[in-house]
Amino acid sequence: MIRLGEAAHRTSRAYVEGRRAVQAERAERDRLRTALRRERRTAGSLLRTVGAIAGEQYRAGSVAAYTLRAVGAHRGKPPATVERVTKRRERVLAARALSVRRESRALAADSVAATARAAALSSRRDRLEKARERVGSGLQSARDALRQLASTASARQSCGKLPPAVSTAAQGVAPAATPGVRWTRPVEGYELSAPFGGAGDHWSGGHTGQDFAVPVGTPVRAVGAGRVTSLTCGDGFGISMVVQHGAGLYSQYAHLSAVMARPGGQVMSGQRIALSGDTGNSTGPHLHFEVRRKPDLGSGVDPVPWLRLHGVRL
Repeated sequence: MIRLGEAAHRTSRAYVEGRRAVQAERAERDRLRTALRRERRTAGSLLRTVGAIAGEQYRAGSVAAYTLRAVGAHRGKPPATVERVTKRRERVLAARALSVRRESRALAADSVAATARAAALSSRRDRLEKARERVGSGLQSARDALRQLASTASARQSCGKLPPAVSTAAQGVAPAATPGVRWTRPVEGYELSAPFGGAGDHWSGGHTGQDFAVPVGTPVRAVGAGRVTSLTCGDGFGISMVVQHGAGLYSQYAHLSAVMARPGGQVMSGQRIALSGDTGNSTGPHLHFEVRRKPDLGSGVDPVPWLRLHGVRL
């Protein structure tokens, strides 16, 4: 489940990056095409100018005659000076025309290459989209299967003995602790749903924790280092785990679908200890998270300001 979730995340990230790359390559292609049109217009103008000069020289009969005609446009300058200026202007125009033609050819080649890259990236994006759909379909099937297995296990009060396939997959994933971080969020990719103290038909006396709406199978992490003190199931919390972080401080993780830590085991901050689920008295897939002063229900504090006080913003 975790591997499928991570694969789905990687595929989605690659798809988004691929889409951005396609957009960037198309923008570069359009820029090159615009530059190519501009250079071609410049080259055409220069060639027309050079052609006009050559035509004038042909009609005048010689460069000298053309120069004498040009002298009329440069009264007061010696013919030799006008001739030098005229020849230099011709050379400059011819060199510029040649340079523009080279730039046009280079731009044309770059434009073709950019078009090819955009097409290749677009094809890769399409493949990633199909892969994302396949992974997403597989992930949803796995979530549905896990949800059913967890519900059955919770109803039978066998939360410590989940089906072998689930336990093996869960235990095969290395703990993902957060080095150097004392406190962290219990899940990622969440939406905050029912808040602490909220009223509702499912709670008598107010909601005792903070709910994080996440899909079934989302990795649940220990918010801080501690020891697992209990693992229960079959009541309103479904499959539920409590971790002690020191004297007078506990955290609870409820409505789970699978566990990766056992009572008595030590856990690290950020370590994966369970998978979220929909077991017990739940209106949909989510993690019910509590911060308590005692291990039992009824000693909870609002988790959101407590986490904020410890440097964790939700």
